[in-house]
Amino acid sequence: MDIRKFAMNYGAVLGLCLMLLALLFWALDIDEQQSAIPSILNNVVIIGFLVYAIIYYRDNANNGFISYAESLKLGTSVAFFSSVIMALYTFIYITYLNPDMLANIMNMTEQAMLEAKPEISDQELDLALSMTSKFMQPHWMMIMGVLGGTFMGFLFSLIISIFLKKENPNEIS
Repeated sequence: MDIRKFAMNYGAVLGLCLMLLALLFWALDIDEQQSAIPSILNNVVIIGFLVYAIIYYRDNANNGFISYAESLKLGTSVAFFSSVIMALYTFIYITYLNPDMLANIMNMTEQAMLEAKPEISDQELDLALSMTSKFMQPHWMMIMGVLGGTFMGFLFSLIISIFLKKENPNEIS
C-alpha cells in the first residue's frame, strides 16, 4: 500500500477520533482551558494511534521492516491529515456550535494580561488585545491548528520512530 494513502486513511480515523473526543468534552461541559485532563487525553490518543499506525504499516504493508525516516514520514503524515480534519472541526465549532468561544477567550486573555501586569496602560492593553484578536479568527485558528498538530505529530514521531524502526538487513544502503 502506498504510504500516502495509508497516512490519509489513518489520519482521517485519528482526526475523527479526536473530533469525537472534543465533542464528548463539549457535551460533558469540560472546559479545556481550566483542566489539563483533555490535553493529556488528546496526547495519549495521538501517541497511541501513531504507534499503532506505524506498527501496522511496518508489519502488514512493509514486510516487517521500516526505516527511521519512513517511520518519521508516516507519523508526521498521519498527524498532518488528522490536523486537517481537526481544523475543519474547529472552524465548525467556533462558527456554529460555540460562537461565544472567541469572546470568552478574549476576556480571559484580558484578565490574564491585567493580572500579569496590573500597571499596563489602557492604550497598551488595547493594542495587545487588538493584535490578539487578529489571530483569534476562525481561519487563522485553522491554519495554526494544522501547523501545530503537524509539528506535534512530528515531535511525537521523532521519539516513536526510534523505538519502532526495524531496518531490513537484506537492503543495500
